[in-house]
Amino acid sequence: MFEKITVDGHNTLISFGNFEVKIVPKIYGGYTLTKSIKDNPFKIIEIREIRLPLSEKEVIKEAKDLLKRKYESIDFNSYCTT
Repeated sequence: MFEKITVDGHNTLISFGNFEVKIVPKIYGGYTLTKSIKDNPFKIIEIREIRLPLSEKEVIKEAKDLLKRKYESIDFNSYCTT
């Protein structure tokens, strides 16, 4: 499976499976990456602030890493249905 990348103005949305990561550029440089349940942006799983002037390629790589991150103590299958 491959990630789906959607660009909406300055924002980029990367989705894979039941999750998506929204990349929002910050006004004074850097990015905010927000991982949430697909089609439910209010069910936020993780937020990451990047304050470095990364290239677009680097920030997309970081977003993909965040998107596919697994946690041993969480069963995301049950988390997605509630």
